[in-house]
Amino acid sequence: MPYLPATLIGVALLAAACAGDIQTAAPTASTSPVTTSPTGNPAILDWEATLIGGGTINGADLAGHDTLFWFWAPT
Repeated sequence: MPYLPATLIGVALLAAACAGDIQTAAPTASTSPVTTSPTGNPAILDWEATLIGGGTINGADLAGHDTLFWFWAPT
């Protein structure tokens, strides 16, 4: 019985996540134009970040690659 509240919360969160709007038409390319930088990469990739162990990472280096960012802040 101690797992009942957690189970109910999990089911409620799952139902809420599934209740979003359903898109019936595929988006067209003209709805969100992509601006490019002088380097030819999308403008959203014009950034640079400092790594924890030193060094930097550039957004342009990630162009064409699937990337997952995991932001974690130690306390």
